[in-house]
Amino acid sequence: VEATHLDEHVSALLDFGGKMGTFECSLAHCSERSAAVYCTGGVIEVPFPFWCPTKLRVTKMSGQGSQTWEEPVVTEIALPDGIGPLAQADGTMPGFHFVNSEGLAYEAGEVNRCVREGLTETPAFSSAACLDVMRIITEIDTISKA
Repeated sequence: VEATHLDEHVSALLDFGGKMGTFECSLAHCSERSAAVYCTGGVIEVPFPFWCPTKLRVTKMSGQGSQTWEEPVVTEIALPDGIGPLAQADGTMPGFHFVNSEGLAYEAGEVNRCVREGLTETPAFSSAACLDVMRIITEIDTISKA
């Protein structure tokens, strides 16, 4: 924790009722900035940048010790066309802060859809699910500062 009181590096082992998860994130050192989900039926890989990927790779596995696997299936995800940062007051175009930020237009579009339809949350990610994530983050934060 620096003078900003923000965690520079966090890792955690999570227990979801017998199902385990781990993660690591850091502002202190470079990382791959990818994600992988290891399941009983295979692996889902989300390459850089995991926060707004342009592809997913799914490898189905089975058998004792996952010794039998299929060829990975790669799904391409197109970034929307015509999305860019707003011009600054002096007319310059600053560019995005993060790679593939134009892909966040999909989230903005979902918010717009929900507001137009009078929804208070998206069916794709409920308030309860959001609160669960916030509880996990708060617990990790509390433990890391103990």
